[in-house]
Amino acid sequence: MLYSITSSADDIELATSELPITLQTLLESSGRSNVIGLVQAGVLNQATLSQTGASNMIDLIQVGNNNQAEVIQLGQDNEVELLQLGADNQAFITQIGDDNLVQINQLGSASFSIEQIADGAAMTITQY
Repeated sequence: MLYSITSSADDIELATSELPITLQTLLESSGRSNVIGLVQAGVLNQATLSQTGASNMIDLIQVGNNNQAEVIQLGQDNEVELLQLGADNQAFITQIGDDNLVQINQLGSASFSIEQIADGAAMTITQY
């Protein structure tokens, strides 16, 4: 089962606490002041997050089991903060443009892949 939220309004703010946390999640937003916050706990976590637009930010926490995440941001004030605790972590993050920042903390089997095609790029990766 796949839960999907797509939006292209001017001031987007998605709080996904109402989504079942053990299901695969796909979030996509296009617009201006985009914010996505997602917490997944348990079993077969998986998230695909995508933003196009202005003041992007993604805050993703995955706790337990089969984690995986993929984040793609394209323009403006990008920022990603990703925390993966436990099990088979993976993260693929692509940022293209403007004030990029990526912070990844992984505890478990780890693995990451980042492609920043920069402007203000910065990156912090911590793996245990």
